Amino acid sequence: MKTILSLVLLLLSFSFSVQAQETLGGIRINAGLPTADFRSEVDSQWFPSLNLGVLQQLANTPIYLGGEFGYMLYGTAVHRSREVVNGTDQRFRIRRNNNAIHLSGVVRVMPDFGIGVRPFVEGQLGAIHTYTRSKVRENRLAEPFVSGTEVYDWAHMYQLGGGLMIPLEKDGDTFLELRVNYMQTGIMDFLTSRDASYDNQGTVTLNTRNAAFQLLSPSLAVKFRF
Repeated sequence: MKTILSLVLLLLSFSFSVQAQETLGGIRINAGLPTADFRSEVDSQWFPSLNLGVLQQLANTPIYLGGEFGYMLYGTAVHRSREVVNGTDQRFRIRRNNNAIHLSGVVRVMPDFGIGVRPFVEGQLGAIHTYTRSKVRENRLAEPFVSGTEVYDWAHMYQLGGGLMIPLEKDGDTFLELRVNYMQTGIMDFLTSRDASYDNQGTVTLNTRNAAFQLLSPSLAVKFRF
């Protein structure tokens, strides 16, 4: 895992040190759809994410180097219980969120054919961290008095895909980007929103899953040229 992170950081540092012709940055919304064996593992669970990205063009080439950072919230569940604090009949609210963050280096080939719309293909290599956080509150607005991380893991990841970058105005610096990527990760531990169960005494049982993420991720981004 340290090797993967080192490669990503090396690619990012190189991308910002080369002679650049064009710099692009923006925000992206992804809809992660499980495919292949992962679909049978999690059924219809979605894995949406919000990404920030930056790309720099190598001078006089259609090649762009950069990076993406993403946050994924792929399930949340609330359980209400009177068995949280011994000796009290008060009902407490237990919120469990399943999260992931990922960081990757990006290599994109995006030629400019002079027609406005710019097609591209790209590849990404990086790492992903899954973690489930739980918080116990007296009510929705109260500060949590107990919180913690229950299940977490790290794995490598790669993405392959392509799309179109569409200018929103002629000779402008704002673009709408449509992209479809395939994401593959290493095997890791994680929970979904259906994986926590409680008995009559309020004891929780976590059904930890162990699988690789395999996601088809159509996405929409707004990009700015600097």
